[in-house]
Amino acid sequence: MSGALDALRAAMATGDVDALARTYARNAELRASLPGRRVRRDGRAAIVAELAAWWDVPGEVGEWRAGEWPAGAALTAARDGVRRRHYLHFSGDLIARHWVYAMAPASLGAGNSGAELERVTLPDGTPGIAKRVVPGGDWLGRVAGGRAITAELWQAGVLQRLPAAIETGIVAVEPDGDGWRILMRDLSAALLPAEGPISRARHREVMTAAGALHAAFRGERFEGAITLERHLAISAPAIAEAERDGSDVIPKQLETAWEAFAEVADDDVAQAVLANLADPEPLARALRAGATTLVHGDLRDDNLGFVDGRVVLLDWDIAGEGTPALEVAWYLCHDAWRTQATREEMLEDFLAAEDGAVSERDLDLGLVAGLQLYGWIFGHSAVIHPDPAERAWAREELGWWVPRVRAALERTGAAA
Repeated sequence: MSGALDALRAAMATGDVDALARTYARNAELRASLPGRRVRRDGRAAIVAELAAWWDVPGEVGEWRAGEWPAGAALTAARDGVRRRHYLHFSGDLIARHWVYAMAPASLGAGNSGAELERVTLPDGTPGIAKRVVPGGDWLGRVAGGRAITAELWQAGVLQRLPAAIETGIVAVEPDGDGWRILMRDLSAALLPAEGPISRARHREVMTAAGALHAAFRGERFEGAITLERHLAISAPAIAEAERDGSDVIPKQLETAWEAFAEVADDDVAQAVLANLADPEPLARALRAGATTLVHGDLRDDNLGFVDGRVVLLDWDIAGEGTPALEVAWYLCHDAWRTQATREEMLEDFLAAEDGAVSERDLDLGLVAGLQLYGWIFGHSAVIHPDPAERAWAREELGWWVPRVRAALERTGAAA
């Protein structure tokens, strides 16, 4: 297996792709999503011809980060600054299936959304971070309607009205050319670690803070925030087409990932989810009937921390119209695996924190929405990622989500 990766790296460096023919199975498949086009090649000869068009002269292979498992490999590689994410499945010592996705160029000092980050000293002399954002400057901003939501909600005074239980770290937002400069306290020491369990007590703190947020803004609508329809379509296959010419990796994965979801999920649930993705308006109407509020939109461990008895909640870049159940569904998708409670216990804590404001129907609709927001990750991890632990996690998640959403669909009729 290492031989296949060695051959792949050598072909990238030398531009001599012919030697790669020996590393692909006769009936191998290549699926690639690149700026401007989606590639499908079947058979060793067709794959080698395609790769020869990519790497026709010697080049510099800079970034190369690979993981290998018995069934395959995953790697991020950059050749002459062009970054791509690769997933490989092996048949014996040969590559049987190969997926490739374009990636945005690596940028030192850039955040997850592509925003520019800079360490600064705040006016009070304490360490801070400056984040520069441009409306619609990345794929997520374009999906949100060409907005810079965190900056716009601050300018509108919305984030200043957050409950005392929530700490955003923001101290000021200033115009900066064609964008905004967001000044924040450096709260990195207070954030959750990337690994390790989340206690049920911490989970309850998060739910209590989220419940206070939802209660404070229930029934309000905001200019500068993402709409429910846009939120529900944030991971739709249509986003891949809209972002076809770009190089952000998530839009590049969506079509293939939803195909994988349809392969691994039961057909009735998969078809209902895909129908709702194609037309989010019926589900948006159903969610609105239960009353909407301001939701953070990206409630998950990467954005969470704890400081001075408050919950740190960063990155309000897709905040907007939603329901509490939509918020908790997203949180479950991301953090159930590391929380020291069952999903049912997590939902019990959520409902208690919402203090009767969420009905059974509201919860059902939120969980339907959650699977259509995150099902693509489950599908990609279950079918395409070669790490057996990743595949097992995704299949375990689907083992809970699919029957739970099927029951919700039956009770609410929320399929489009």
